[in-house]
Amino acid sequence: AAVGLVLLIACANVANLLLAQATTRRKEIAIRIALGARRWIIVRQLLIESLLLATGGGLLGVLGAFWGVEALAKLLPESLSKLQNVSIDARVLLFTLGVSVLTAIVFGGVPALLASRTKPGATLSDVARDMAGGTSGRHVRRVLVVSEVALAVVLLVSAGLLIRSFQLLRQVDTGFTTENALTMRMVLPFPKYQKAEARRAFYDEVLRKIHEVPGVDSAGMITFLPLSFHGMNFSFSVEGQPATSDSKLPFALFRVVSPDYFRAMGIPLRRGRFFDTRDSADAQPAVLINRRFAEQYWPGEDAIGRRLKVGPLDSPNAWLTVVGVVGDVRQTGLYEQKLEFYVPYAQERRSFMAPRDLVVRSKRDPAVIAAAVRNAVWSVDKDQPVSNVRTLDQVFAAAISQERFQALMLGLFAALALLLACVGLYGVISYAVVQRTHEIGVRMALGAQPLDVLRLVIRQGMTLTLAGLVVGIVAGTLVTRVLSDLLFGVTPRDPLTFAGVPVLLLVVAFFACYIPARRATRIDPLTALRVE
Repeated sequence: AAVGLVLLIACANVANLLLAQATTRRKEIAIRIALGARRWIIVRQLLIESLLLATGGGLLGVLGAFWGVEALAKLLPESLSKLQNVSIDARVLLFTLGVSVLTAIVFGGVPALLASRTKPGATLSDVARDMAGGTSGRHVRRVLVVSEVALAVVLLVSAGLLIRSFQLLRQVDTGFTTENALTMRMVLPFPKYQKAEARRAFYDEVLRKIHEVPGVDSAGMITFLPLSFHGMNFSFSVEGQPATSDSKLPFALFRVVSPDYFRAMGIPLRRGRFFDTRDSADAQPAVLINRRFAEQYWPGEDAIGRRLKVGPLDSPNAWLTVVGVVGDVRQTGLYEQKLEFYVPYAQERRSFMAPRDLVVRSKRDPAVIAAAVRNAVWSVDKDQPVSNVRTLDQVFAAAISQERFQALMLGLFAALALLLACVGLYGVISYAVVQRTHEIGVRMALGAQPLDVLRLVIRQGMTLTLAGLVVGIVAGTLVTRVLSDLLFGVTPRDPLTFAGVPVLLLVVAFFACYIPARRATRIDPLTALRVE
């Protein structure tokens, strides 16, 4: 959609230029008609010129696209990583050729038709000052400029909403601290670590070795690192709560962790205690819950000592005793907060719930200790694969990469649209100054001051800008509803965005009008009066 809007703005610019060019060639066209040229011949000639321009522009665009595709691949989020293999092939070239030809016909056709209506008698006698023997060309140019501004407003508002949303998303409290934390993945091979005792022995030894690495402050493990996996929701029942059918049981995120995991992640303890050596395989099954869980099921009460179990009340699963309440963590994404409960890996016997993500909190740059941490793992098992080595900052960046990409791309298109709209406005005002050279000369000869001329020209451009703003804001309120699913913390009618975009556009449009207006104040009245 953004590409289409930018294309429309570019085409409106081209149509404006072709209209202005046709106006300067009105005598040539009038002579051709006077000598017997038919209307369709004039149209054909101008369309061929438009096709040559469009084809040349399309070829230059394809050359630029080779660089653009490479730059785009570096900005792609992980969810769109397959697009890194996209390249410019025959289909892309044919599509580009088709778009170029189509835009040349559509947007070169209107200027060609208006030019073919030139009246030889009036034009050759210098009675007509505009093409088509009247004001139709001028009206079309103004409508095109208003359309450009309106489309630019739609893109600017959309980009502004996504950028605001992205900024708010970056400020979300994830529930953990990302500074100086290293992560890596270790998926234990099933045949070798089929028994729970073997897995526990491996984890205990690995964590012990990692703590011996110089610079390591704490280390822990979890089934799935926050912001990296959206699944593993288990149904549960709470002791003392009304029983419900299996189909209506509540769900919460279930994670298996090591005792020191919360310290390594910087997750705060709200009540009770963390897991420790008391939570061994033979001890009473323990569970940690997040604050939201505690507030929802034991509001105004102490959750410590309460019990819950995975599955329905009559399931054979053991009751889990709440030993602590920890802070809320954005486990599955930044958009929502869910119920969470954790169990110690020493008490979890199911192999598919074995911890796989390691977190190491260091006292210095985590990248410095990455090699030492890997060696510590391999000192326990030299064949254990270690992958996904990255910092928690990189994990967080990957979680918002798609939103960053959307905001960046739409922001680039919006900036391009603003530039094109202002170029179009500048072109129209510059052409109007040329067309009104005689009028301006008369005004100055009759005593008009340069400031009066400046106001006259700027008022003409700002009037077109304001008209485009009104149309664009109305269209923007309708179009931005489509973005509602992509927004976070802002509404599709965010007042700050809808107030900021007009101010930005008015400032840029003012300077686009000021340059030709300033040029108009320097017109010599004597030279201008000789134009006739």
